[in-house]
Amino acid sequence: MLATAKRWFGELWSTGAADVADEIVAQDYNPDWIQIDKTGPEQVKHELRYFRSVFPDLTYRILDSSTGTARIWVRYQGQGTHLGHAWGFEPTGKQATFEGVTILYFDDAGKIRDQWGAFCFYEIFVELGLMPPYWELSTLVQNLAGS
Repeated sequence: MLATAKRWFGELWSTGAADVADEIVAQDYNPDWIQIDKTGPEQVKHELRYFRSVFPDLTYRILDSSTGTARIWVRYQGQGTHLGHAWGFEPTGKQATFEGVTILYFDDAGKIRDQWGAFCFYEIFVELGLMPPYWELSTLVQNLAGS
């Protein structure tokens, strides 16, 4: 599982080698929380193309991992330069560094059948200068309410 997790982050997401998805992702891969009209390796490839269009130099580094029965928890650090239009924002040309966690679930053949992940988009937006930090939100809201 750790070798596959390393391929998920190191080969697939960090280099954009989309064909790796065909080797490590199960055909029935379809996490409930990902709203894409594709399944299996094609779903992962779709996400990969999108994120790498926003952050073309996106890289991931595994910080920690813990293996359980048919799953592995991975805490990672991601980094990339915001060069693509996304989420209603124009490219900033700035670099963002973020941390997150992903749980990869495996089928009996050793392929990724599901995943759950979390990282904070808000922190990325703040780092890119697209949104104010938390401590400035109340001032922003007050100014908007007063206008």
